[in-house]
Amino acid sequence: MQSLIHNEWIKLWNKKQPWFFLGAIVVLIIGMVVIYDNFLIDSNNQSTGEWEVTLETEIAEQEEIIEMNNGDEVDIEFAEQIIQENKAMLEAGVNPNEMYNAKFLNDSIFAITAFVTLFSVIIASTIVSSEQDNGTLKQLFIRPFERWQFLLAKFITVVLFSMILLATLIITNLTVGTIFFGSGSFSTPIIEITMQGGKIITTVEEVLPAKIGLYFLNMLMFLIISFSVSILFKSQTLAVGIGIFILFATNVMQALTGLLGDYMWYKLLFLPHLSLPSYVLVDELLPGVGLGFSLAVLAVYAILFLGSATIFFQKRDLSS
Repeated sequence: MQSLIHNEWIKLWNKKQPWFFLGAIVVLIIGMVVIYDNFLIDSNNQSTGEWEVTLETEIAEQEEIIEMNNGDEVDIEFAEQIIQENKAMLEAGVNPNEMYNAKFLNDSIFAITAFVTLFSVIIASTIVSSEQDNGTLKQLFIRPFERWQFLLAKFITVVLFSMILLATLIITNLTVGTIFFGSGSFSTPIIEITMQGGKIITTVEEVLPAKIGLYFLNMLMFLIISFSVSILFKSQTLAVGIGIFILFATNVMQALTGLLGDYMWYKLLFLPHLSLPSYVLVDELLPGVGLGFSLAVLAVYAILFLGSATIFFQKRDLSS
């Protein structure tokens, strides 16, 4: 089995595509740090006490709005929320304009993980279908291994590649962030914005490891789906197209959660559960649905996808 994995690993890196994907991740991180440095950070308030004055001024302005308001509950509620958030930041000593390597990693990493998932899905969608498309897959069966062992070796290769992409993202992000913004503590208080738009005070060390772990499980499900599709179709173009379609269909389905979230049949679909990192900041993605339920649903679908694809591949005639 080890020889099969080694063989697939060598074949993968003999192609130009994986190297392009690695380079693209590095370029995206550099682009992200340039955007942060030039457009998203108020450098004048980073290290001075001006940020405290700014927050106190906002509190005074919102209190004045509440006093002068003629009964508009929406405006009053919004003003009270800003006052509460600003007071919490002042109490915790959180400078909303401060930027350092750990905070940059936490803030920017998940803007680029979408590309990690996309590149991994492309590899997963082609690793079997490409060999079926060009007719080289049947040559592998000359070796004394079962068909499922070939599939397992290919799937492990895809997972290892996705881990390499993720590790490259984290290491490069932290390195570039340190060069541009300097080093800081992972235990320094930061602001996190929830799916509902609220803000909570936490630290990078509390949320980032959980986010990365849940993201990896999220990506693993995408790999399973794409890999299964790759087995079912001989055309690698069709396999890649379907894999990418499922990736973007997830965002569409999640946008419908507000309309369909109360229906049980919707909760039993796998697409609405593919936002696992959100569980770091919220208890429920759907009404009455927590992390355990989401993981259980995804596990069932993973078994169904891999099981059906493996059975299909075991019985498939690959002689033609």
